[in-house]
This record gives sequence, C-alpha cells and structure tokens, in this order.
Amino acid sequence: MPLGAPFKSIGVWDGIEERFRKRLAMWKHQYISKGGRITLIRSTLANLPIYFMSIFHLPRAVRMRLEKIQRDFLWGGGALEQKPHLVRWRIVCEDKSKGGLGIKSLGMLNKALLGKWAWRFANEKKTFWNQVIRRKYGEEIGGWRSCEVREAYGVGLWKAINKVGQLATTFFGFEVGDGKNVRFWKDKWCGTSPLSENFPSLFALATSKEVWLNDIWAAEGDRGGSWIPTFNRPFNDWEMEEVGRFLCCLEGKRARVEEEDRVRWMKSKDGVFSVKSLYKALQPASSVLFPSKIIWKSCAQPKISFFAWEASWGRVLTLDRLQKRGWVLANRCFLCQKCGESIDHLLLHCERTREVWTLLLSFFGVAWVFPHSVKETLIGWRGSFVGKKIKVTWFLGPLCLFWVIWKARNSIAFENGVLSIQKLKISFVYLLWSETKLWIKNGPSTLIDFIEWVCMR
Repeated sequence: MPLGAPFKSIGVWDGIEERFRKRLAMWKHQYISKGGRITLIRSTLANLPIYFMSIFHLPRAVRMRLEKIQRDFLWGGGALEQKPHLVRWRIVCEDKSKGGLGIKSLGMLNKALLGKWAWRFANEKKTFWNQVIRRKYGEEIGGWRSCEVREAYGVGLWKAINKVGQLATTFFGFEVGDGKNVRFWKDKWCGTSPLSENFPSLFALATSKEVWLNDIWAAEGDRGGSWIPTFNRPFNDWEMEEVGRFLCCLEGKRARVEEEDRVRWMKSKDGVFSVKSLYKALQPASSVLFPSKIIWKSCAQPKISFFAWEASWGRVLTLDRLQKRGWVLANRCFLCQKCGESIDHLLLHCERTREVWTLLLSFFGVAWVFPHSVKETLIGWRGSFVGKKIKVTWFLGPLCLFWVIWKARNSIAFENGVLSIQKLKISFVYLLWSETKLWIKNGPSTLIDFIEWVCMR
C-alpha cells in the first residue's frame, strides 16, 4: 500500500490488479480447459486480494475491474478479444449446489472478511487495538459492539469496517455466564431469536424491556435458581398458552455467576466465527432446483461437467442462441437436418441423438420418457435401481453423451465432418469406458469387457 494514500483511493488497489494480470500472463488460457480455469480462479486469483480485503472496503469500481479480469479468463476473452460470457456472473458466483461454479464473489468475500473484526471486537477485549477503539468510539450496551461512527473526518477506516461488521453481529448469540452483559428480552441467548420476537405479547407487558439477565435470575443455593421476569399486569386466560410456551423455553436455562458471558457464533456448530460461514450466511437464499450433484459428483472430467452445467442453464451457443445475439443465419440442426437447433433438441430430441440414448438405456435395460429440457433430464436421472459400482457408469452416461454429441456437432459445423452413427456410438462407449475405469478399482480392462460388464449389471 502506498504510504499516505487515502484508504478509499482506487489507486491503492492498482498493485492488486497488476498482480492479477501478471498471474494471468503466466497461464496460456487458450490451452486450459474451462474446468481448469475454474480451479485456477478459485485457488489463485480469488486469493490474491485477501489481505487488502480483510482491512479495506473494496470500492465498487475496483471490484468491477477485478471481476472482469476473472470473467475474461473464464470465458476465454481479453483486451484484444471479445468472447461471449454465457452465464451471468451473479450465477457463476453461487455455490455449486445452487447452480453456480463456486467462485467467490469479491464483494461478498470483502464483507465476510471485514465482518471478522466485529467478532474480534467482541472477543478480544483486552488487546491494545480493541481498547483504543473502545476509548475513541465507545461501545454499545453490553460491550459487544462498537458504537456507530458518525464523525465525518479522521475516522474513515474503522467507520467502514464497523459499518460492514454490523452484518456479522446479526448472527451473534450468547452463552450465559453471570448475565451482566446479556439482555433478557433483546439478545439471542435462548434459541436463535430474541425472546422479544418469539413472545411479542409478553414483551409488550414486560415491566423493563432492557433488563439484564442477572437482574431476573434469582439464585438458590450453589447451582439452583429461577427466572423472575416482571410484568405490568396479571395474565388473562387467553394468554396462558403463550405463558406456558414461554416457561418451557426458559426451562433448563440458568445463569452461572462464576463465569462471564460469552458471545457465540450462530452459523457454526462449534460456535466459533469463520469467514466461510459468514460468507455462506450472506448469500441470498435460492429456491432454484439444479442438478448439481450429477454434474459435479459424477466423476466426469471437469471440462465435461462444465459443458453439462452450461447445457443445463441453456446457455450453449447453438444456432438459436446465435440468432438471439443478432447473427443472421439459417437455423437447422447439423445432425438431423430437419429441425431447428437448440440445446434441448440437439442433446435430447434429435433423432440421431436418440439412437445414442437408446444404446445407453439398453445397457441398463431401462425405458425412459425424456423431459423437455436438459436440466429436467439430469434432475430426474436417479440410479436407485443400479448397484454401487455400476452407478458410477449410470451417472456418467448422460454427461459423456452430451460431450460426444457436442463434439460431433462441432466437427460437422466447423470441419466439414460427416456424421456416422456407428462412429458416434463407438466414440460414446469409448468415452464412457475411459471415464468409468478411472474410478472403479479392478474394473473392465477392455472395451468389450466393459460392454459385457455393464450389460450384466
């Protein structure tokens, strides 16, 4: 970081961008498959700015520049070459289980890294930096959070950190010790939500809404005790059911006067903060049903899985997609020469492709009614009726078929190739065998043995 440079200055990040470009210059991306590019982005590029992002807020302009470098590398473009980015970057940055590629969103990662300071502020109260922050900016009731910074000048760095850190504090829970720093109604100590939210009617009747736990806990002997919350009036008959649930919620909970209150991270089983868990918590909820398991856990080569992922989103550059992008050309399937070409037609409904599907299904003695789309086909491709070893081949089947069909289509389109159904079937079976034998110990050693092994099931 340049000495004396304002932390908000875009120029501070020039070194990171330069490192991005230098690292890319070392890789000949035209020789790296899409699967390999994903691995390089996730393992290397996304980690280059970690140190800076754990201290400084990432300006939007910088984030856009860095993400463009990543996008260009993934899809094969660059400064002198424009290649289409087929899937939105927002989807690419989703977790694989949600239909993405698992590449970290730099903006969200920046928030998760800065959120760690909120956790450290609550847990490292005796450290020098923590005491300086508390003396300068103050602390909220209980001492778990820094006060909001309102000054306009001279406080920018912590102001930016604290603003993002408030996102992390929403996932703070508490392990009750002496109860001096945990509020009975408003803090999350009895479940995942405050009692004020779980029992709003009782909260409205509470005598003191800011009362501390130690003020409500009545110790009895060395380890016993009871809760004695106070209310403005006696309860009505129709309120007794909620009172019963309230008492059940408090049952088994107690204050430990010999211990101090502790903050607990609610997004992990062990209660300890991690950037990974906060990043996951910040991701928006998704209800998209996507065949991620068969695509990424079927033991196929990364490039084959990547193509199946593109096809599932319907983003492969078939002729219908090129027409939508403004290309003026005739749309006819290269394989059957009868119907318009779309990814669903090419990989599922083309009469030439159906012959390969028939071969695959005959191996397992299965009849199949094909859904409309590639995504629906993969979602429904379950193997509960096949054995454990043969299940590897079952899940590899559609992915290998997609890859062989796409390669044959491109050979006809760009190399003036001639379609031979016999060669297409042989190529498919050979690829399926090649992929299977990598994962099955003592599996079939020849192509003939493989066909017999599959048909025996």
